[in-house]
Amino acid sequence: MEAKFIGKSRLTKQGQLTLPLEGRQDLRIDPSGDVYWYELNEALIVVKDLVNPKELIDAIMTRRKKR
Repeated sequence: MEAKFIGKSRLTKQGQLTLPLEGRQDLRIDPSGDVYWYELNEALIVVKDLVNPKELIDAIMTRRKKR
């Protein structure tokens, strides 16, 4: 598994974040598109498609083992 830094976002008082342009472009997320948030081991994971949490963990672990 490889991590790629794509930018920084600041949380507004209203609880809003901006997804950096490079991330939106890389993942082909439309301006009106949805993203889904998961918490795993004190980290937030953002995905563009709704997934089963167990499948998300399995995918992360599978990629981790391939390293």
